[in-house]
Amino acid sequence: MRSQTLCEGRWIFAILAALAVASWWLTPWLSLAFLILIIYTLAFFRDPDRIVPTDPTAVVAAADGTVTEISEIEEPDVLKAKTRRVGIFLSIFDVHTNRAPIDGRIIYREHRHGLCLDARRSDCSQKNEAMTWAFQNSRVTIVVRQLTGDCAAHRRLVASGR
Repeated sequence: MRSQTLCEGRWIFAILAALAVASWWLTPWLSLAFLILIIYTLAFFRDPDRIVPTDPTAVVAAADGTVTEISEIEEPDVLKAKTRRVGIFLSIFDVHTNRAPIDGRIIYREHRHGLCLDARRSDCSQKNEAMTWAFQNSRVTIVVRQLTGDCAAHRRLVASGR
């Protein structure tokens, strides 16, 4: 697990730890609840290592989660053409670190401020805060768009390289 990913939750960890210590004086059972929340927060910010396929033509999912949609859409920012969209929904129990789907270089990166509507709503891809990436190699260009949801309303999309 990378420390940078855990560092993103540092204020959440600090607040929960302070509440756990303070609640110890009221009732140890309440501090146990905060300890459980700290453990859950560690799980939320996990960043497990992944095995990278050796096949140079492989395309992997950019995110852990449940595929909720496969459709044809017009991609207006990078490709400016019709393309296939694969929508992946991340629940609060999924790994929230996204990865590049192909080996290549980043040719486009743009952050869009927006709302934090429920990610399962059909209009969230146009209205929610988003980060758009385009990865390119000699074979293909792939666009990845990360969207926030209502549970991540007070979080931000953080870009980092590995």
